[in-house]
Amino acid sequence: MINFRTAKTFLKGVITKKAPMYVQFALSKSCNLKCKMCSAVESRKHENELTLHEIEKLASILSHMGVCMIILTGGEPFLRNDIVSIIKAFSKHHIEVRLQTNGLLISKSKLKTVIDAGVSEVTISLDSLHPETQDFINQREGSWDEIIKTISLFSQMFPIKGNMTGINTVVSKLNLKEIPSIIKFVTDIGFYVSLIPVHILGESSDFIVRKENKQFAFSEEDHKDIEMIYSEIIDMKRKGYHIHNSYRFLKESPDFLKYKRVHWTCTSPDLYFSISPSGKFLPCVDIDTDISMLDLNFLNYYFSAKFMKTIRDKVKECPGCMYACYPEVSFFCRDLKVFIERLIQGFKITQFTRKPRDYEELLKIAEKCKTQNEISIKEKAK
Repeated sequence: MINFRTAKTFLKGVITKKAPMYVQFALSKSCNLKCKMCSAVESRKHENELTLHEIEKLASILSHMGVCMIILTGGEPFLRNDIVSIIKAFSKHHIEVRLQTNGLLISKSKLKTVIDAGVSEVTISLDSLHPETQDFINQREGSWDEIIKTISLFSQMFPIKGNMTGINTVVSKLNLKEIPSIIKFVTDIGFYVSLIPVHILGESSDFIVRKENKQFAFSEEDHKDIEMIYSEIIDMKRKGYHIHNSYRFLKESPDFLKYKRVHWTCTSPDLYFSISPSGKFLPCVDIDTDISMLDLNFLNYYFSAKFMKTIRDKVKECPGCMYACYPEVSFFCRDLKVFIERLIQGFKITQFTRKPRDYEELLKIAEKCKTQNEISIKEKAK
């Protein structure tokens, strides 16, 4: 649930178009997976991670900047043994804390400790209802089964009313046609899904996260399928399926998957930014700098015209992205239709009651959704 400070900062962002509302912190440079479409760990292997004491300093700095929400990512944030203390460090400054995880390191006791520490939302990655596809993407046998068990924990331990428990799904050539079945699965279990177009390394080789991998990339022959599936996704959203993305984001995603330039204008560092494992200020997860947020003069530098020009010049060189968080924050603050859409969606979430599901129930629901989708695909092919 959004607290008063978060709501106040969001409102400021909507009115002024300038408020650091949202920050991603790559808490850990390490990961227990080697996902085939991600190069974040490889790109950050020479960085040192911040100590707990340094993170406490960072939390104070972010508070002075007016940041209201931080999402802890990685690598894998649950690889940090001090994760609970880290959450408390940000919560102490009234910064809403969210976690993004692959779900493979979470036990019932660990999940309880992070909830008690103040985490408002945890999102988990799920890219397929086919175990073999998920295991291939993660490069780990049995990962799909572990993810489903963790989703069951989420289902039973998070508040069953007014909580948006999230699933992140990367849309690629490998899973495009099963996206409708993932949406049905997520809706049936009472979660929400955020669909993120796959980001393939293109002309620039300077990106942190993007990776060149032809198995995930779409060809011109796939363009018709992209349009068809996204048309179905938008129709499903209209029918009430639990899709977190805005209509605008969903409408602009196909062009990105067809390697056309994005239509939206990046608003970093006005509305959001990212932090590397070593505490560097980054315009986003993909663009590197050598600016340390723990530098004694950082806050003075941050509020200077020189800083803004330096970051904006870097942003201008970027061909654009469709990482859901950045465009959605920009849309929320700069597009009245999206702003109203988000307010309505937020109200619906507060009224929604989710039924807790155990592991066996999730397996049955996944199988049902998968089978229905396969039948639908065959019918469309006739």
